Amino acid sequence: MQKLNVSTNTTELSREEIVETLLVETGTAGRLPTNEGKLLGYLHLEQLSFDFAQDVDFLARAPNVPAKLRAALSLNDRTIVTHSGLDSKRSRFSILHEVGHFVLPEHRERIFADTDETLNWRTRVQQEREANEVAAELIFQGNRFTDEALDYPLSCKTVLNIAPKYAASYESGMRRYVERHVLPCAVIVYNKALASPEGSDPADEKYRIHYTIASPAFRKSYFSAVECSEGFSSGSEIHKVHGPWNIGNVVESELVVAHGNKEQWRFDTELFTNGYKIFQLVLRPSKLPSP
Repeated sequence: MQKLNVSTNTTELSREEIVETLLVETGTAGRLPTNEGKLLGYLHLEQLSFDFAQDVDFLARAPNVPAKLRAALSLNDRTIVTHSGLDSKRSRFSILHEVGHFVLPEHRERIFADTDETLNWRTRVQQEREANEVAAELIFQGNRFTDEALDYPLSCKTVLNIAPKYAASYESGMRRYVERHVLPCAVIVYNKALASPEGSDPADEKYRIHYTIASPAFRKSYFSAVECSEGFSSGSEIHKVHGPWNIGNVVESELVVAHGNKEQWRFDTELFTNGYKIFQLVLRPSKLPSP
């Protein structure tokens, strides 16, 4: 059992309409996963991939090139480039992020140079956030992922089963699942607190809360974010409830959420890991607070 504390928390087309038009016009609507090659062809964009540390000729004309460049778009050259070291899912998202810059009419910079920070969904830079939203809309095909997920029980297993169809990571799938769900639910995402020595036992690793996402119904009834209480900052109790350390293995547990020293809610939860983060889906109260 865990105990956490509540933390207060171009055209006239909309972005959603632009995405829908792209999907329909390229024949990718309803076909999974979204084919980024067809999108690039329709937009007459070339896509290249190489190691930016070895070859930066493409960005020779760009001022202030970021040191940890992951993707870039040249509007003049109609070219998207991605770092060759990215895995397939991150590369795909990066390409679609640059597509977002290309199709959004208010994005007029000659060159966009993106790093892990700008490609992060939590970025505070408006244009980068908008490009991320377009990428997510393209990956999850608007409401298609949400509509499909609502046909199944509220569970981590739904995300684990459906996200691969969209070539989406479990993390992005879980975020999309929770933030658009009609029922009260939340997900708490835990990150490794420290880098683990090579060959160390996964059961000895320490985790801390990275972020929380809550559905609109959950925020209205309960809270939008949680933080670790003192004595739980290491997150080590996660392993006591998680059981066998297998990727995608779902384990049920209970979560106690308090405000100060007073218990407020007890929730049923499910946990799973993608190998480097832990996701805790907060479901329904198993016990209401005493009056």
